[in-house]
Amino acid sequence: MAGRAEKGRARRRRGVGTAIRMTAVLIVVLFGAANYLVLDHAIDRSDSFVIETERTLVRNEFSHQIDQVVQYQSQLSFWDKTFRELANGMPGEAFVHDQIRDWMWSDFGFSWMIFATPDGEKVLGVHRGEKVSDRKAREKLQWVSDLTRKAERAYRNALSPDRGGWQVAPAKEDPDLLTPALPQIHVTGMRLIEGTMSIVVVQAVVPKTLYIPAGRLQPTLLVTVKPISQKMLADAERRLGVHGLAFVPIVSVEPGLAMTSVGADAYNPMVASWRPNMPGSFVWHSALPQIALFVLVFAGVMLFGAARFAALVRALQRSEEKNAFLARHDPLTGLRNRSGFDEDLLHAEGAGKGFSILSIDLDRFKAVNDRHGHVAGDIVLQAVARRFSDRVGGQGCVARLGGDEFCVLLAGEHDRESLLALAGNLVLDTQLPIAYGAHLLLIGGSAGIAQFPVHGGTVHDVMVKADAALYAAKNAGRNRAVHAGDIENVASTHAA
Repeated sequence: MAGRAEKGRARRRRGVGTAIRMTAVLIVVLFGAANYLVLDHAIDRSDSFVIETERTLVRNEFSHQIDQVVQYQSQLSFWDKTFRELANGMPGEAFVHDQIRDWMWSDFGFSWMIFATPDGEKVLGVHRGEKVSDRKAREKLQWVSDLTRKAERAYRNALSPDRGGWQVAPAKEDPDLLTPALPQIHVTGMRLIEGTMSIVVVQAVVPKTLYIPAGRLQPTLLVTVKPISQKMLADAERRLGVHGLAFVPIVSVEPGLAMTSVGADAYNPMVASWRPNMPGSFVWHSALPQIALFVLVFAGVMLFGAARFAALVRALQRSEEKNAFLARHDPLTGLRNRSGFDEDLLHAEGAGKGFSILSIDLDRFKAVNDRHGHVAGDIVLQAVARRFSDRVGGQGCVARLGGDEFCVLLAGEHDRESLLALAGNLVLDTQLPIAYGAHLLLIGGSAGIAQFPVHGGTVHDVMVKADAALYAAKNAGRNRAVHAGDIENVASTHAA
């Protein structure tokens, strides 16, 4: 009996031990499963957050590039000289040589510029600075026929009778814009032109007065094509912190590839694609061995789980901080970008005190890129950014708005002489040679100065004045600084 009782107790102990072990195994399995599910969900959310953030950044980047092309094209399509040139037909040889080849092609890189009447009867095409046959120009127009129709409709919808002719509706002023407001008669799209994704802008040529004589009602449309080069994509990658940025057909299906439409063009069969920064893959590869160990050691599970979640939170924080920094800073130079500069401008305007803006463009920068490559161009931009930052110091904020365009914001009151002295020194900084291997790279710069509220009651007005002063400096021979109050004197002196 005692033996049977002992055996019974032994069986019960074994049963209890088995139940405890099974319960322990179940607890460990449940704990591991809970950790697995939580980690998987956190990784999925972090990956989704990173992808959506990068998607927004990519859309904003190409929207900004389209806006830049519209501004560049408007210098020719929204110009009295162009409107007069078209009075008797298509532009002449001198206009094509000076304004299209030596200016728009050389400075802005428009691969195609086509003047055409809506009916296609009159046409003039320039491809990479060289005039082409009417047949080739008309063939190219077929690829953007929907945009030309929209541009003609936009032009005619903007017209209203005035003084025996027609008046184009002016642009609505927006104090938050840093670029000149333009009449809403342009149409944009992104198309695959000659195997390269390109930004296309179409607009009727109109004078600055926006007055159209009765005999000039039929518009002449200007079509410009700006290819998105590998350098532009590489620069965008650096600015956004992504890699593999390219364009693929909208029907592409490839694992691990993030995509988004850009440009709001319904006829564009391509979308922007890139390889997103996915923290999940790294976390999985590093966490799985530890998760297996957690199942065996419960206490280690708790400690390691806390460590991994802390690491994940830190990774998310670093990702958010990086995205926040990229949203306001230029990744190449570390200076403020356009978004960050806009915030500083709004703060300066809201302070209710005076401020000054120095708009600076580099001269002969494109020649450095063409001759020595984009790496040399990046070194030039970084060197100029350091010089500008050292020069301005704590006086104000230096920003790179894009390409070779810089801006300086100086808060508070400044007299004209001190501003000209600072701008002159910044121009001199651009002229100092920059070492690149065995070469000394030489560029130059031009600067325009405007002050609030002397030259405008809004940020937009002051920026317009600063840009106007900058163009006056360029037109006067470059490598100089011009104050907004001296634009007319500089222009008359240069004309003389």
